[in-house]
Amino acid sequence: PGDLAQRKGRIERQGNQNPLVHVYRYVTEGTFDAYLWQTVENKQKFISQIMTSKSPVRSCDDVDETALSFAEIKALCAGDPRIKERMDLDVEVSRLKLMKADHQSKQYRLEDQLLKYFPEEIEKHKGFIKGFESDLEVLAAHPHPEDGFAGMEIRGDLLTDKENAGAALLDACKEVKTSDPVQIGNYRGYAMSVEFSAWKQEYTLLLKGQMTHRATLGTDPRGNLTRIDNALA
Repeated sequence: PGDLAQRKGRIERQGNQNPLVHVYRYVTEGTFDAYLWQTVENKQKFISQIMTSKSPVRSCDDVDETALSFAEIKALCAGDPRIKERMDLDVEVSRLKLMKADHQSKQYRLEDQLLKYFPEEIEKHKGFIKGFESDLEVLAAHPHPEDGFAGMEIRGDLLTDKENAGAALLDACKEVKTSDPVQIGNYRGYAMSVEFSAWKQEYTLLLKGQMTHRATLGTDPRGNLTRIDNALA
């Protein structure tokens, strides 16, 4: 099988400038060719069983598409039409076995998803929903005044002016030089932490409630406060 694959690969390999390639295999009917192709087929069956990503099996008795093509060539070498018919039936049975095994594999995978994966995902997303609902209640309990700013605590100082709060936030960010979150204050019921990405050269603000909300900060003090409110909305 390896010799056949190598010779075919030399034709089909990358760099071949021919748009179309035909591969011919010549055999003589009613000769020793049938035995030779039988040997190649058996070797390919064994190789296909070992070189697989499927779970190991105790015995190698299945076939793949490559082995089937060798069996078809072997059948063409047989002079007796009954032998050829038998070989054709063997090939078809082998194909059906492959289809059955593939179907069963898909069924097992779907059963595993229905019994384990999907229930876990449903429970996880239920937790997300509860977390967001709780955070919305916290946000509603700390609204902005109709004509003002709710205020922001940074490094222990409560800042009620938007411009001052935005500037203090940027100053606090400049002290953070690591990707590990550093807590810098509180805003509307959420604990604020900042992390720095050396690769992106940007700061990210994390607002921690039941869930963690993230806002990428820029250089505009007022714009950053808008980004934070949008992240919580």
